[in-house]
Amino acid sequence: MSENANLSQADMHKGSGVAVVEGKWYIGECKPTKERTIRSALEKASYEVYVGSQTETKVYASRNRREIEKIVIPGKIFIRTTEAELWNILLTYHSIYRFMINKAASDREKGKRVFAYVPDAEMQQLRYVLNNAPNPVQFTTKELSLGQQIEVMRGPLIGLKGELARIENTTYIVLKMEMGERNYVFTEIPVQDVRPV
Repeated sequence: MSENANLSQADMHKGSGVAVVEGKWYIGECKPTKERTIRSALEKASYEVYVGSQTETKVYASRNRREIEKIVIPGKIFIRTTEAELWNILLTYHSIYRFMINKAASDREKGKRVFAYVPDAEMQQLRYVLNNAPNPVQFTTKELSLGQQIEVMRGPLIGLKGELARIENTTYIVLKMEMGERNYVFTEIPVQDVRPV
């Protein structure tokens, strides 16, 4: 057995100069169209960053094909860091003008603000959908009429769990995002590919 087998990731990197982030996925707000620029700057500074985007193939009149990155969640950038580091990010990267606040957990009268964050499991689901969905993924803050809990049984999104929604006679699988307010990510799914859970 390797001598490192019982060491945690943090222990293995102690004294190596490699930063091991034990933080959460906080949500920075920025001007739409600036997401990629901010991501590049933060990655250069060794932050773990995610932009909610999907790769799309564009076919031009000349029949040339080109892969483009389409931003699905505009004006938001997810940064895995500690709460103590948020102020440093705001002071250093002026294109991020604030971090989302969890209004339900905050107490205005006591001056207590709680920053909203996305749980790790939810981030994994979001990335899975954006990387694998065969149809365009959409994002909305409008209230959706959600149905039963479902699981995808076949196709590129197999194993994904969410809630069923029907919008204009089209069936969608919906993920609710815990981002301090009402947020939904959804994509079209054939009804024969899902089962109730």
